[in-house]
Amino acid sequence: MCEQYIQSATTLLPRDRVWQLLTDIDNWVTCSDVYASLRWSGFPWQPGSCVLGQLKYPITLHFRHVLEEFRPPRLIRYIAHSTEAGFAISRTIRLEEHNGGTLITTAAYAVGIPVIDLPGGTMGFQKMLSERFFPDFANFCDAQAQKLVRHSPAGLATSKLLA
Repeated sequence: MCEQYIQSATTLLPRDRVWQLLTDIDNWVTCSDVYASLRWSGFPWQPGSCVLGQLKYPITLHFRHVLEEFRPPRLIRYIAHSTEAGFAISRTIRLEEHNGGTLITTAAYAVGIPVIDLPGGTMGFQKMLSERFFPDFANFCDAQAQKLVRHSPAGLATSKLLA
């Protein structure tokens, strides 16, 4: 069984800066309560390398994200799986320039049947995870944009653009 979920979030921060924040996996733990204890296995952001860690939301679960494709500053594609879960998710994250900020779009496909109890099955799982993490990440980016405004030499002129 294969199910798909697509979601978008926007941020005021330019795409290159969003990319920098997204590709620092320490920010995944900082910006949201979804992830914990992330680390690389292999060379960071090289196809075949893995991010290993633990999900804390919507359930606690150890996982592995195997990087398939990495195209700065536009696209990350990986397979997420857990030996505990019985299914895998293929996720694509796209960053597009949008009105001076960035549109973050994630598309996820789940394959397999869970062997653990998941609220809403695989679709409910990926929907809850995505609806928590990506808006949290966009808000984290917006907070970084606000810091830039406060420290910008242009001062008020810049803040009017973001207000």
